[in-house]
Amino acid sequence: MLEREFEFYEKNKSKIREKYIGKRIVIIGDQIIAAYDDMEEAYQETIKTYTPGTFMIHNVPVNIEDEIAHLFSLGC
Repeated sequence: MLEREFEFYEKNKSKIREKYIGKRIVIIGDQIIAAYDDMEEAYQETIKTYTPGTFMIHNVPVNIEDEIAHLFSLGC
């Protein structure tokens, strides 16, 4: 589930980081549909239009090391 969204993020990570660093982005399929400053806001706004489980919210950290540590802790 959400493999397509994760693959999209991984494939486009450098471009995404340039534009959305420090934001929480909402990805559906191979599109970023929104960006927010806060994870809770990202979720609450997105579920007004989309069903939970049909989108991915990804934190685009300022430090790439933070992202690596997060993925490692998830076992990715």
